[in-house]
Amino acid sequence: QLKGKKPLFVQLVLDNIWSLYEAVMKRDKEKIEKIVTSLGLKIGARESRHADPKVHLNAICSQWLPISDAVLSMVCNKIPSPLDITAERVEKLMCVGARTFDSLPPETQELKN
Repeated sequence: QLKGKKPLFVQLVLDNIWSLYEAVMKRDKEKIEKIVTSLGLKIGARESRHADPKVHLNAICSQWLPISDAVLSMVCNKIPSPLDITAERVEKLMCVGARTFDSLPPETQELKN
């Protein structure tokens, strides 16, 4: 960074997002068209002609970087499987407040297994 080089994350991710953002906000049709075709996206004419550039930006980003898929894959990768948690952790998750696991009804205690 001392020699003016950008970090890898900035080069590969942030610069691309900022160039898309600037192109849409400045209504640079040639640059937008180039970005959309290089990403292989299908943007409807309605979104492209909309008066608010944020609608156009949202249409591009929702196809290019869909947040729902990203969040779901992150949750699947980061949260441990219920089968892998300890019995102690199960008891803590099932008890709310000051209740102990032993005070729960027998039917509820069977859910631990």
